[in-house]
Amino acid sequence: MALVLPLAPLEPAARGVPGHDRWHPDIPAAAEVITGGSVRMDCPARAPGAEPVPCGPLVVVGAEPGDVIVVDVLGVGRADGRSARGGHPGLVGCAPDADTSCRAGVVPGGPAEGALPGRVAPGHPPYGRAAAEALRGGSRGRRIASCGIARLTAGSRILLPVHVRGAKLSVGDLHFPEPGAPDCRRASAPGWIDLRVNLTRQGVTRFRVTGPTLMPSPD
Repeated sequence: MALVLPLAPLEPAARGVPGHDRWHPDIPAAAEVITGGSVRMDCPARAPGAEPVPCGPLVVVGAEPGDVIVVDVLGVGRADGRSARGGHPGLVGCAPDADTSCRAGVVPGGPAEGALPGRVAPGHPPYGRAAAEALRGGSRGRRIASCGIARLTAGSRILLPVHVRGAKLSVGDLHFPEPGAPDCRRASAPGWIDLRVNLTRQGVTRFRVTGPTLMPSPD
């Protein structure tokens, strides 16, 4: 019988973090989890026409580049606390490495206006670099998984290669489609997602996991 640790909600200070709409290794963690641990992440909604705003990043203690984290979706629900059987995130992933951010994330003309790099507030030394170098949603490539087709409902599993120390896992852009709906064209909505995280050492080499691997629930 598998041992499932009790869910550990984010600390109150972390729950108030508005999330981030850019991806960069310098974005500070909102909380941390040990391998085998479970966590509930509160996810905001995406404003119409805006970049998705995932919750996080979440540090996986002991994770190093070349490892793989195995993320199990335990449940998804609406902001009012109700579980939603068909609810799923629109994206999930680990922070990119600095070289990838520098190559693909720099926005011509300087820092992106209105960039929201988590806890890196304007005026703090890392803000200018994080805002300028961070990857936009459309530039994230295969390092961040888009879940619009593979609906990661409860019972799903995601394998994610680690690019930076601590992995810095983020997830969000929750959708709650109507039963039988063919896709997720409707706007995202605020809610929560429960995840269990396990760390696999050197999983990139051992299992040849070179990009996000999505394993939707068989149900």
